[in-house]
Amino acid sequence: MVLVGVALALAAVVLWVYSLFDALTTPSTEVRTLPKLAWVAVIVLLLQIGALLWLFFGRPRVLATSNAAPTAGPASGTPSSPKPTGGTQRGGGPIGPDDDPDFLRDINRRINPED
Repeated sequence: MVLVGVALALAAVVLWVYSLFDALTTPSTEVRTLPKLAWVAVIVLLLQIGALLWLFFGRPRVLATSNAAPTAGPASGTPSSPKPTGGTQRGGGPIGPDDDPDFLRDINRRINPED
């Protein structure tokens, strides 16, 4: 029984610290429902209840962009496909080196310097 109590207390502390850190590092423009400073006060004063309130009502919503349907092109009704440019995808994440034409060109120059 003591071990269960210790585990629950540890989980409560981890939840509180995570919520406080998350609230402090979230940009003010993305915080929902209350101002950022108010959320930090709620988390500090209400402990676990404040942490849970932050997680459900204060955190920015995460938008799922990886499975999004292609959007229509600007002038036509046809869907546009994302094109890798400069090492990043449309979502801002890195692309694999085998999908980056600049990387492939550089590798080709290293293998065949006389070309």
